[in-house]
Amino acid sequence: MMVKYIPVFTEDITEQIDFFTRKLGFKVADKYIIYEDAECKAIETGNAGVYFVLVERSLIPGVKNCIILNTNDCLNDYHLLKTKGVFFFNEPQYLSIGLATYFLDTCGNKFLLLEERNYSE
Repeated sequence: MMVKYIPVFTEDITEQIDFFTRKLGFKVADKYIIYEDAECKAIETGNAGVYFVLVERSLIPGVKNCIILNTNDCLNDYHLLKTKGVFFFNEPQYLSIGLATYFLDTCGNKFLLLEERNYSE
């Protein structure tokens, strides 16, 4: 597993894009749907393969933050972590970006375990 996406929740996605691009000099990479029907804007961070993901807070009520871990095998990691006692909210499910599941660490921080898939292949 590796960190690939760092979520940034915002009240105004246009204002946040302006901040990351005009003030910090980053570039908009793409748009994704990572969180259940919420379109996210990916911002290149300058670190190869790591992106900020801008999410409008109103699209996902109640979520304060969620760390996204990228994996090559969501099912395998899900079962491995579950046998180690990690609490999962759900079994892996298909999203438009790939196979994913949510879990908590011991302090209640939320993580999304994501295996990206290209469904057009």
